[in-house]
Amino acid sequence: MKKIILAPAVALAFTGLVASPVAAAESTSAQSASTQKVDQQKKDEAEKAEAKKKEEAKKAAAEKAEAEKKAAAEKAAADKKAKEKAEAAKKAAEKKADEKKAAEDKADKKDEAKTPPKKVDPKPAPAPKDEDKDAKDDDKSEDRANPINASVQVTSGEVTAEELHEDGVTVKVTGLEKGDKVAAKSGLTGPAVTAQGSTATMKLRSSSEVSQESVSFAVQVQRTGTTSATESGLVTLLADETNPIDASLSVSPDEITAEDLADENKGVDVTVTGLEKGDTVTDSLTGKEKTVQADGDFTFSVYYKGDPADLEEGPVDFTVTIEREGTDSKTLDGEINVVDEVTEVDPTVKVDSKEISLEDFKKDGLKFRGSGFTPDGTVSVKGEAVSTQRAAAPQAEELRADENGDVEGVVTAPESLEAGTYSLTFIDDDTSTASNSVEVTVTDEDEDAVDPIDASLKVDPKEITAEDLANKDKGVTVTVSGVKKGDTITDSLTGKSETAEADGDYKLHLYYRGNPDNLEVGKVPFTVTIDREGTESETLNGNINVVGEDDGATEAPAEATFKVSPKTIEAADFANEKKGVTLAVENCEPGADVHFEVNPKGINVTAYENTVKADDEGNASVNVFGTSSDVSAYVGAYTATATCGDDTMNDSFTVTEGANGGGSGGGDNGNAGNVGDDGSQLPRTGADLGGLTTGALLLLVGGAAIALTGRKNKFGQTPTSF
Repeated sequence: MKKIILAPAVALAFTGLVASPVAAAESTSAQSASTQKVDQQKKDEAEKAEAKKKEEAKKAAAEKAEAEKKAAAEKAAADKKAKEKAEAAKKAAEKKADEKKAAEDKADKKDEAKTPPKKVDPKPAPAPKDEDKDAKDDDKSEDRANPINASVQVTSGEVTAEELHEDGVTVKVTGLEKGDKVAAKSGLTGPAVTAQGSTATMKLRSSSEVSQESVSFAVQVQRTGTTSATESGLVTLLADETNPIDASLSVSPDEITAEDLADENKGVDVTVTGLEKGDTVTDSLTGKEKTVQADGDFTFSVYYKGDPADLEEGPVDFTVTIEREGTDSKTLDGEINVVDEVTEVDPTVKVDSKEISLEDFKKDGLKFRGSGFTPDGTVSVKGEAVSTQRAAAPQAEELRADENGDVEGVVTAPESLEAGTYSLTFIDDDTSTASNSVEVTVTDEDEDAVDPIDASLKVDPKEITAEDLANKDKGVTVTVSGVKKGDTITDSLTGKSETAEADGDYKLHLYYRGNPDNLEVGKVPFTVTIDREGTESETLNGNINVVGEDDGATEAPAEATFKVSPKTIEAADFANEKKGVTLAVENCEPGADVHFEVNPKGINVTAYENTVKADDEGNASVNVFGTSSDVSAYVGAYTATATCGDDTMNDSFTVTEGANGGGSGGGDNGNAGNVGDDGSQLPRTGADLGGLTTGALLLLVGGAAIALTGRKNKFGQTPTSF
């Protein structure tokens, strides 16, 4: 309801009228004059009051108009400011869009147009009808004067689709006020943030790996007291990187004559590495295009299509061009070395030992020597994860033959290698020619490993009466050979245990602890048990020959002896059937069976055994030699055993590789070699057995020797399992 404000004079007039006292009655004429005067006075006052009222109303209208004019001016200023802010935001957005478009044009890509920021065009508030309406209109005017004018910028730059999905992009929202809420609305996802000032930073990512060139997204900005706003942005994605060709080539053989190079059926083999299935390969010599069928290496033949007379000695240049879809082609340069005559290469290699412990193989390696390689050429070892280095120059990165084609070096094993039997092959890199394969047994024995017990015994005297055997001061002497210091030796007759003080032979004094009347003429069996720490015990069986009083009157027969000759022999002589090693036994019972055995120590040669008859004088012998062309295969130590009746005798010999392995050290053969001889060979394969005499059982067959000598080794490994 509109209020009416009265002028003070008018109010006073009404008050005066109400408060004026009633005058006393007068005469008619006087009363009439008085009445007229009062009426005139009232009229004047009314006119005066009306004029004042109009003046007041006019003043109030002027003041109101001035207030409305001021309010309109303030509103216009606010509208102008808002408009300027909107224009600035629009220009910034347009500038950003122009910059993005320029970048897109440079990359020949099309991007979606960036949505311009929302325009603010507030309408003028209606004229207020009263003071309450004016207050409400003022509040709405203030809201419309503070719109959301935010903008979005991707600060991470261009990313790949994979990076957008896994790592996301950083988005900066500007034009905010403290407390504004900003959240991802579409296109990308990420946690909402609250502005702490005029800007806010968000981390947004795609929910999956996209395939398009760009991704549009929108964020929503919420501000208390005003309408929320949606701002759009664009993430430009980098195209997937192309798969460049990373290839190389090699030529085999390293040398070729002009005639062979011009021969389509010969030529050279070119191997290109780093190819992928579907690549096309074209060489400049033949011009033929070939398609690769699988990833990896690709080998093809290249030859000269012209007259070989046109080729001069020296390098012949050629190229190989590789084409791959989706990436640039690549051309590789190669050369073929044309020579007048190709150097003959026939590599052979020997190793210092056919057996090596795993620890030594990894630490010190296995020395080798070779010949017949390309002069000054490089040499490699066939086998995965095997390293080589020159013995004279361990710092060298490659193994190289000297000017004569000879090479020396060391093969060392990787940490992953396990014990077993392996075959090493050495490759002449220039010609790809392989040497003979060399088998090496790698054992898992360490420095503290204990050798198995290999012992024998003999009794002296061979005959004894029951009374003497039961006599503690007489009895018999039992010699146990092959014992080690610290071995414990226990016999079954006395039950006593004794400890060996040194390696070699150990003598026991045995006697019968019972009544001699309980002993009958004949053999009295007994056992000797040897215990050695770290290995299995060994029990030896023996017999004591008890005779009657009359039987013992004659002189005891001579004791059987066993000799090996020579004790040391070179491999070349050992593989010579006219030389070899002779095993001889004397003083056996005439016509008795004499059993010979030869056991290699840790080398790939199988055990040998044979039985022959002693002659009329009690002598027997065999000759053992090898027939393999690889004489180095026999290098190593051997134990020899001969059994004659109840006597088992041991000896040994060594086959050496170099000139130091002389034939000295053996004893006199006596009649050995003349009586009871049985020539025994060591053929490399079973095919060599035809035509040999009985007992030719020493074979180079690897694992069998290990089985017979009791060594524990791991099998199933191949030469390439290094």
